[in-house]
Amino acid sequence: MKKLLLLLFLSTSNLFATNWYTDLETAQKVAIASNKLIIVDFWADWCGPCKKMDRDVWGEEEVKTVLADYVPLRVDFDTQRQLVNQYGVRGIPYVVIMDANGKVLHNNLGYTDKNQTLRVLEKYRLNTSFMQLETAYFNRQPSYSTALRLAQKYLDFSLYVEDPGVRKTVLSLAKEYLSETEDLLDSKQSNYNMVEQKIELLEANVDLYDGNYRKLARFLEKKIDEEDLRKYNWGIYCFLNYCKFKEEDDEENIQKWEDELNQLKNPEVYWTRYSKLVASKE
Repeated sequence: MKKLLLLLFLSTSNLFATNWYTDLETAQKVAIASNKLIIVDFWADWCGPCKKMDRDVWGEEEVKTVLADYVPLRVDFDTQRQLVNQYGVRGIPYVVIMDANGKVLHNNLGYTDKNQTLRVLEKYRLNTSFMQLETAYFNRQPSYSTALRLAQKYLDFSLYVEDPGVRKTVLSLAKEYLSETEDLLDSKQSNYNMVEQKIELLEANVDLYDGNYRKLARFLEKKIDEEDLRKYNWGIYCFLNYCKFKEEDDEENIQKWEDELNQLKNPEVYWTRYSKLVASKE
């Protein structure tokens, strides 16, 4: 896979000299290879505010410098109707920031000046190398398993995002990929119950990282078959309980779930997540 991504990057490197891509599929491949988000400008040649943004915003050197950390895609409002409809575009200029699979992090309808645009570009200036392989696998073959792995990656990635607003957006993408996992899951699969169980646990994990401890508590108070969880998803369940009781300062249960975590094959994974979670609150 690494060789494939390298070849893809080399084959498309000459395209970086152009200002805007006009094909979503190409932009997605470049985004995966270069670890960048895609910025999409829905426009038309008859649109006055679009031309004003070209002149006063996109053409400014300061904007171009930040824009280099994105894959720029321009979509014609009149001729590329499938994408216009897919993203519910009702007016232009309409600017969208999305990941390499087309999941939206930010959108804005209407003209924005240079300073407003720069604030948004700086805010979402993310390097997506953390989930490059998972993104590439899902892009090449969407399935419940590739969606689930990518959801977990976005969850972990959220712990490294400093801006609280962007962190919340990244968590919303994790939920979208969990929803995608459920859509792609076949109820006739032999592992259906296990995957459904993991989706529920990771959705509760989203609530944890989002600081929604009340919702997390309601989930953990439900009647759950712990013996069944021990087969496949015990680690996530232990982690959620530990974090909940740490928040409540319940020493007895903290010790119980700390012991359970330390008995796992990979306790360091969860302790790293916990330390990042604590750091993200500071």
